[in-house]
Amino acid sequence: MDQAVYLCNKYLRIMNFKQRLLRYIIGIGIGCLLVFVIFPKADWLGWTPGKQMNKRIRQATWVASDYGICTMKCNGVDNNRFDQARFYGDVNFEMSDVHAQVPRYQLEHEDLNFQILVADTMITLIEVAPKAGQLPTCNCK
Repeated sequence: MDQAVYLCNKYLRIMNFKQRLLRYIIGIGIGCLLVFVIFPKADWLGWTPGKQMNKRIRQATWVASDYGICTMKCNGVDNNRFDQARFYGDVNFEMSDVHAQVPRYQLEHEDLNFQILVADTMITLIEVAPKAGQLPTCNCK
């Protein structure tokens, strides 16, 4: 009889844990659903490195080096097109040197690659080049 009582109590403890776990998961699910409904325009992935760097590039002021100005002219890029690249382009982290003292990033937009140096609140445009597979149009030095 004692063994039957022991097994019954053990079964009830397990059931209680499973019930509590199920209720906990249901509560978390309802809470997450409410948060998504209440805050529909929130940027849930704003903490990722790509989003942080894009935000930093958009907010910074920029200048162009002499070589950057030459490659802009050769590729027919004006200030407005570079501003479009800053706001709508994507950072290619594989082609970027993020561990340098002044990090160098490759910003890709449409058919062009932009090499930029990113300091605190300043961006320096280093080079504008066509994407791989296209013939370069500049002879800047």
